[in-house]
Amino acid sequence: MERDTIVFSSNILLIDDDEKVRTFLKIILRTLGFINVDTCNGGLDVERRMSVKPYALIFLDINMPGVDGMSLLKLILQKHPKTRVVMCSADSTAQNVKKAMTAGAAGFLAKPVLAKNIIPLFDKMGVEYDDLVSEQRSH
Repeated sequence: MERDTIVFSSNILLIDDDEKVRTFLKIILRTLGFINVDTCNGGLDVERRMSVKPYALIFLDINMPGVDGMSLLKLILQKHPKTRVVMCSADSTAQNVKKAMTAGAAGFLAKPVLAKNIIPLFDKMGVEYDDLVSEQRSH
């Protein structure tokens, strides 16, 4: 199945129970040029949001209270197969990464999430972005 190209106007959803992580990721994505970035803390809010707006890319925490990120990944991909999901976790063991990728994740980010780790992931996934981070380092 052909997945949509992720561009600056694409809708992105950040799902994490930690507000600081959501805020930081949103700042990074805005810095990379993305303007349509929504956040939620998981659970039923995810299904409601996805029924209203299509998301091209979702960053999804694996460990959240009340909802299992892996189960949510399967549900998202079942209902929205064109959506690409990047799993995030502080528990980035090889087993956890393999489990996420086998379940259909498009990528994996270890926490704490750093801007320098998102850029290679986006390059691998073919996501277009403004490389302001590298430009600022070279000046």
